[in-house]
This record gives sequence, structure tokens and C-alpha cells, in this order.
Amino acid sequence: MRSAALVVCAALLAFPSTLLGQADPDAQVAVKEGGMAWAAAWNAGNAAGIAALYSDDATLLPPGGIELQGRAAIEAFWQSQIDAAPGVTVKLETKELHNLGEVAVEVGSYANTGPDGEHVGHGKYLVVWMLKDGTWQMARDIWNSSMGQ
Repeated sequence: MRSAALVVCAALLAFPSTLLGQADPDAQVAVKEGGMAWAAAWNAGNAAGIAALYSDDATLLPPGGIELQGRAAIEAFWQSQIDAAPGVTVKLETKELHNLGEVAVEVGSYANTGPDGEHVGHGKYLVVWMLKDGTWQMARDIWNSSMGQ
């Protein structure tokens, strides 16, 4: 399994960026709307709304934590994060989006603001979106802070 992942990564790195090009308009719209829905759900304290954006078999790769699989585990994780940071809001920004047919890779940044308006965190993320049953869903999600230790 690990060697297969390495082969896929090597193949993606071997493609010239001009071949990847821009995502098709449907993927661009879906990822933008998905990001807005994710942020809106977080800002409303709605972990179920966040989890609904992930595929049934999605994998969440949180920094410093264990890999989580499936919507139920993802919802529980996000609920714990919402509970630990009451009133913290998030803003997401897509920096790159590459469409590979039924898979799209999003690279972006996030910024967190505390309830008093103070900047409390920022970082970057990578999401692999997959087109399943006609809907773009988050399949893999990984992020990390840019604030240092």
C-alpha cells in the first residue's frame, strides 16, 4: 500500500503543471462552495454540518494526532475541536486547485479569529476532493499551523 502511494505521488510530481491545468468549472464551483459550507458550519458550531461534506470513507489527518476514518469519527473530532475553541471562527482561502478528472486537489490557507476579534491562528491545508455519485466530497484532509511551536 505504501509503495503504491509513493508511485502515485511520484507520478503526480512528474506531470508538468501545465498538464494539470485549472480545475474544470464544476470542480471550481463545488470546492469553493464546499469551503464556504465548511467555514459556515465551523463558525456555527455545527460539527455534523462539517462531517456531511466528507465522503463516507474519508480520512482526516490532524496534526499531532491519529488518522481518523469515516464520517462519525470525523464529526466527533470536529465537535471536540469546536468545544475546545468556543467562539473561534475560521476563514478558508483556496490557493491552488488541480482537477484530475474525478479527483481534485485543493491547497489553501486558513486563519482563525477569537471571539474578541484577535488573530489566534493560521496555517495551510491540503484536501483531496472526489466526485462520488455526482457530488464533490472531501476524501482526505490534512493541515498544519504556520505559527511555529
